[in-house]
Amino acid sequence: MRLIDIGDVVTLRLQANIAPNGLSVLRDLDEAIFAQVANSGYPVSHFELKSAYGWSLARICATNHQDPELHTVLIGRQRLWDCLRDHVPDDAILNNKIVVGLSFTRDQKSRMEFADGSPGLEADLVIGADGAKSVVKRYVTGNGTVDEHPAVFDGLIGVGGFVPSSYLSENEPRGTMTVTFGSQGFFGYGPSTIAPQSNHFAECIVPMGDEAVWWSTYECKDLPDTRNFDQVDIRRQLRKRHAGWRDPVIQKIVDEAVVDSIYPTWIMPDLPTWHARGVVLIGDAAHAMQPSSGQGASQGLEDAQILSMFLAYCLEKYHSQSAPHAGAQIPGTISAAVDQASKNYFEIRQPRVKKITDRAKQMGDLKRKKGFFEEWFTYLILWIIGKLPVDSYTRQVFNDLPVNEARKIIKNDKAPIAIHRSYESIFE
Repeated sequence: MRLIDIGDVVTLRLQANIAPNGLSVLRDLDEAIFAQVANSGYPVSHFELKSAYGWSLARICATNHQDPELHTVLIGRQRLWDCLRDHVPDDAILNNKIVVGLSFTRDQKSRMEFADGSPGLEADLVIGADGAKSVVKRYVTGNGTVDEHPAVFDGLIGVGGFVPSSYLSENEPRGTMTVTFGSQGFFGYGPSTIAPQSNHFAECIVPMGDEAVWWSTYECKDLPDTRNFDQVDIRRQLRKRHAGWRDPVIQKIVDEAVVDSIYPTWIMPDLPTWHARGVVLIGDAAHAMQPSSGQGASQGLEDAQILSMFLAYCLEKYHSQSAPHAGAQIPGTISAAVDQASKNYFEIRQPRVKKITDRAKQMGDLKRKKGFFEEWFTYLILWIIGKLPVDSYTRQVFNDLPVNEARKIIKNDKAPIAIHRSYESIFE
């Protein structure tokens, strides 16, 4: 297996939420990886929802209520990337390569073409984890010449970064991430590191460290130039947008924080498929979703887990079934295994992801500009939500894990292997 790394040195300045379902994937994968990721972020047991007037509207649970109980972990994206990178061998990565296209060989392999003109790389399976602007996606949903299902700018822009945790209130409840809604957008903040020697394994609440994360989301009809923009004007807009918001933490952050990047929200339309001809999409390449979901990273982790489970099972199954044939690898067996694994992966993952993306869009709309009545109606809805018990949607996302469904399918599978038609005569 080889990972293709474009080689750009980019510091990821925003945060990621690893929800209990995402943490369960890491724990299944490797206890050491799970521990490193969990203890590199801050455990959150609740989301505190507020109005721009400073009123507390709702306190939403961020745990899975299982044994052991897992909290959501708030972690800087760069820190998360570093944790995962620590467990990937250097020789498994092909550095400084940009994939610009794919071609398909007669023996049903995919050939990656590189921007620098270096020799292409052939593979039985190409996994496109190349984000919302995926190059690989063009070959899954079309013929590769144009992107027939491009990601869409959702009309929302985010700015954010990290500040000293001393900016937060001394009265801030432990294990809380605060999110505030107003007529001009949305503002969130919370700790992103833990105090030294406070390992928590996402199972308990601990003192915060010296760093906190913040972010502001607002509506913007036109897609801005993310490389060339006026930083002074962006800061001016930030202060103006949140002027009058009564949370002193927000006022301190907008007065002193540095804004050097802006982040448009890209969402993926529903794709007809996530796989074709030995090419599979995972993560944002398959389903870029609103950050409001709080599930972006966790859904990418679920993708990787389910796809790898079915690949391992199908390859072992097809290999054992081909063993009686003179001990030779039967042409088409690997591609058939990849096709079956990809099909199972899509059938399990797509319905779950669809529910999450639909819900995220509804929450994302709350971050847009609102008139007087819209703003107060939003507060009413959030207040009502806060009075309800933990909703079935949250429980389903946190606890109804797709890995359990995948295990059932594997356990009950008795279907014969389905080799491509052009190879059927080999068995005769």
